[in-house]
Amino acid sequence: MSRYAAALDFGSSKVALAVGEKLPTGIRIVSYHDAESAGIECGEIVNDFKVEETVRALVEQAAAELHEPIESVSIGLSGRALHSKDLPCTINRPNPKAYITEDEVREITRKRYNATLEGDEVVFEAIPQSYSTEDRIGITHDELIGMVGGRIEAGFKLFYGRKSIVDRRITVLDKCGLHLDKAILSPIASARAVLSRPEMENGVALVDIGKGSTEVAIVKDNIVRHVAIIPFGGDSVTADIKNELNITARWAEIIKIEHGRCCEEYAVENKKLVLKNENDIVDGEVELILLARVIEARMSEIFDAVRYVIDQSGYAQKISGGVVITGGCCHLDNIIQLAGALLGQKVRLAAPQGSIDSNSQEAAFDVYASTAVGLVLESLSPMLSHAIDHKKAVEAQPAVPSAQTLFTEEKPEEEEERPSAREERRQRKEEERQRKEEERLRKEEARRQKEEERRRAKEAEANQPSIWDTLFSKNDKA
Repeated sequence: MSRYAAALDFGSSKVALAVGEKLPTGIRIVSYHDAESAGIECGEIVNDFKVEETVRALVEQAAAELHEPIESVSIGLSGRALHSKDLPCTINRPNPKAYITEDEVREITRKRYNATLEGDEVVFEAIPQSYSTEDRIGITHDELIGMVGGRIEAGFKLFYGRKSIVDRRITVLDKCGLHLDKAILSPIASARAVLSRPEMENGVALVDIGKGSTEVAIVKDNIVRHVAIIPFGGDSVTADIKNELNITARWAEIIKIEHGRCCEEYAVENKKLVLKNENDIVDGEVELILLARVIEARMSEIFDAVRYVIDQSGYAQKISGGVVITGGCCHLDNIIQLAGALLGQKVRLAAPQGSIDSNSQEAAFDVYASTAVGLVLESLSPMLSHAIDHKKAVEAQPAVPSAQTLFTEEKPEEEEERPSAREERRQRKEEERQRKEEERLRKEEARRQKEEERRRAKEAEANQPSIWDTLFSKNDKA
């Protein structure tokens, strides 16, 4: 088994692949590569083929660097819509005198991923908020392990969204020959990468402003209390600049990055940018104060939405660590001043600096790498996420369904399934697996036949004389 853990971040601006290993000094990112996104909008895959090409290239780069193949990855989950709800549950233990074990508590969490939801929705993350026994109320996960009792009461926070978000990622992995390790909410991964331990304990809001969306995660007492996704980010700023200043999207992105300010009051008055193309032809002019005004308007809207999320979570007065901002928009000037004024919290900018070993690849310390690095951290040393470790589940239970049925529903723990029913279910799964394997082999054989036909057709075409050969032959005879 490889000592490395790999993770893929399907971002709207970049697809990133990070690979790390666990050392006595911490987790070191040994490989980090990214590429511009194609086929991804607001964290959702809209073109499988384009994403597959990007992932294949990144995997090949990393494999060549590590001198070993990459066979499995953890992935980040994001999207336009994310919902949450509280889910209490009670577990009656058959042996009240037995110690409560780590595996027992992990199984309680795992079953929450099979909660019944409306429509085509699945649980992305099931985060335990607190536990209680007959003797103790409101205890943490670590306090629960080793206690005894006949009943465990647990309160969970479920974060859920459309099943297609997971399915399309798994489809891309399958086409690239990759297996799924864990599926983790992207904002939780970003929080793990950039937040300090005191911040996570005392309370903090992580704000990751990406290209297509802004993700918020609130952490208190080392527990994720709330997660939300706001459906606009850096792209919205670029679109506003393009429309308001009547320039192309390319120029809008360039001047946003190089000259953008979040506060109009800090912009230089009566100063213009002259936009010249590669042929030294003027494409337009932009007043810096007008540029700052446009950016401030959209960024204010984003931070107003962030404040609403924090207020609705009920933790506005409980995050003494303030707000930590990461993501591509971190590079905008005066973002701290604007965020502090609108959020009423202390604000700092962050990248994966203190969470990974200092000998990690240099690119892994950038704000653009926050999510990918966090996915590696949560894969190797879970702290905030309680995602199912699918690889270990498959190794322990060979009859477990494939990655495509990661979030299937099962019977509640209170029901005892008859041995005969379990055997019937196992046989059905085995028959289904065999059917899928036969179908895969049929498709593979059909593909090979088509390739052989194309090869023969090309050979036949190559052996046929061209029209010019025929004409020249006729002239020679004449």
